[in-house]
Amino acid sequence: MRHTKRFRPELNDRLEDRTVPSHLLGGFWALEVRALLRGFEQHVGQVLGSGLGLGGRGGLGGFGLTGRSGVSSSTLSQDARSVQRAFQTFNASDQAAVASLRQTATTTAGPTQAGLDAYNGAVASAISNLNSTISSSLGNLTNSGSTLVATIKGYTSTLQTELQSAGSGLANSTNQAVRALRQEANSDIRIAQSQATSAILNTQPAGVITSTTRQTYNQAVSTAAQTFKLAMSNALQSSISGGTALDNSAVSSAVSTLQTGLTSAINGLGTPFTSSTFNPTSTVTTQLTTLQNQLLTIVAPTAGNFSSTWLFSRTVSSVVSQNLRAINLAVSTSIQNYNNSLV
Repeated sequence: MRHTKRFRPELNDRLEDRTVPSHLLGGFWALEVRALLRGFEQHVGQVLGSGLGLGGRGGLGGFGLTGRSGVSSSTLSQDARSVQRAFQTFNASDQAAVASLRQTATTTAGPTQAGLDAYNGAVASAISNLNSTISSSLGNLTNSGSTLVATIKGYTSTLQTELQSAGSGLANSTNQAVRALRQEANSDIRIAQSQATSAILNTQPAGVITSTTRQTYNQAVSTAAQTFKLAMSNALQSSISGGTALDNSAVSSAVSTLQTGLTSAINGLGTPFTSSTFNPTSTVTTQLTTLQNQLLTIVAPTAGNFSSTWLFSRTVSSVVSQNLRAINLAVSTSIQNYNNSLV
């Protein structure tokens, strides 16, 4: 049997160093380069389209808790957790008061008046301790703390009335009667805790950067991102085609345009923010300078070498990704700290 001459690669053969016939280079090389460029555009598009946006996937999404409209989560969620722990402590105190109340009842009659008086006093003392803990927990909210404390005290006042009323309704000392009292008490406590938590997490002092403002910011960033992505894709293609490093003027122009777009987007977050010490514009500018310098130091690809071209494209994409994520973090942190300063 005759065998056609066909190259069969052996282990450790280095295909990229072999000479490729010129008549094959056009079709094969064009397809591979286009594939690389598409991969670069998709990757950079993901970074730019979501990494820079405050609410997109892949970036620092989840900027606020569910049901909230603009205030950073860090301070308020921390305070909400502290208040929830205070309610847990209160619940334990109430359970102890119920146990004592039960001792003054019999299997056929409810608690004595002395028992009820002691129970009501225990509930009142526990409510006082709860209010004190809540006031302390919200003491870090310079602008809204006092209003929140007053609101929550309204909830705990209602809770005290309901618990004392439930205690007076204890029919006897049987397990069934005591279980019903505890279930009613637990329900009342859960409602008050939910009201307090909601009041904290939905706090929105005047001047905070709202979700609507952030949406406008995201749209402006998206526009700037698309322009930058196209410019970098063109610069990458030119480098691959010519076997040269990224063009200095092309990179400088792309980064400069991106900086203009980001600065405009940040300014759109409002004068109170941009005139504050939290304005991230200078940090963003510094990061963009780092981005430009790193792009211009990437070693040029070897013309006609797929491995070299792949590494070049991958390195450009990685540099872009890392720097833009750093910018996203800087802007997100600035907004978070600014909003926190207003609560």
